[in-house]
Amino acid sequence: MIDASNRVLTNIKTYVAETCKNVSNYSSKAPPEFPAVSVVQIDNPDACMDLENNENAVTSVIEIQCYSNKSNTETRNIINKCCDAMRMMGYRRTYGPKPVTNASDTSIYRTVARFTRLVSAVDEIEKFETKGAQSSLF
Repeated sequence: MIDASNRVLTNIKTYVAETCKNVSNYSSKAPPEFPAVSVVQIDNPDACMDLENNENAVTSVIEIQCYSNKSNTETRNIINKCCDAMRMMGYRRTYGPKPVTNASDTSIYRTVARFTRLVSAVDEIEKFETKGAQSSLF
């Protein structure tokens, strides 16, 4: 199965390391530390099969949630960096970034964005070495 979720998570961790140390693939209403980023692949359906019914491509759908106990501004700043990193990996934003009320604890600020990209069997998302190295892609 084609699965880009680990590379995406690793790249986001690398790209936002200066701003946010708590990046993981959990989905929670209240993370253990703030600020926090959740990177979850929420869908990964087949997009293309060959004549032997082998998977050749998938549509990777990633949801990123940023959490803060300070302000929506902090979540917006972090998710904007995540959006930049996702664009560098070839993803297209399909939702957000949008502030969401955290029903379980209204003192926690949360912003959500979703991204999609076609990932083929012969396509590899390049690994980010450092944030500074990736800035040169623009």
